[in-house]
Amino acid sequence: MDQEKDKFQFVNDEPESFLLEDDETAENNSQKNEQILIEKSKKKRKKRIWISAIVMLILSLMLFGFGLFWQDAYDLMAICDSLWLTFAIEFTIGWVLFVYNKNIFSPLIHGVKTFGLMLVGKRPKQNFYDYTKYVEENPIPSFYFIVVFISAAIILIPAVILMILLM
Repeated sequence: MDQEKDKFQFVNDEPESFLLEDDETAENNSQKNEQILIEKSKKKRKKRIWISAIVMLILSLMLFGFGLFWQDAYDLMAICDSLWLTFAIEFTIGWVLFVYNKNIFSPLIHGVKTFGLMLVGKRPKQNFYDYTKYVEENPIPSFYFIVVFISAAIILIPAVILMILLM
């Protein structure tokens, strides 16, 4: 009978230490999972940055080429003018995205849309209040206009240098 009590006590004592080890391993697993998620998000962000840089490079080259072909000249002054055109267009795009997020153009956009629909004889789907709330709740991610502003700033540097050289 004493042996049965010892076995019973031995069995009861062990789960406490066993549960502590499980808690520690669960914490280690959660930390590993968090590290894996952080690494994945960093890789995703790097990929997103590279893709946006490539897209902005292609857009800048297209605008630069358009500026040169439009002038039908390929001298230093034409290159400078084309760089300024590229800067102005990219800066304007970034500024419009930024201002849209701040709801500055919401009265103008909603008013023009409502006026156009009234001419056709239709009613707008959203009133002005709902439209502004929609823009506030679903803004354009700031990543997009930051990338456009950075690209415009990079183009501004050679444009200013060429302008100074041509003076």
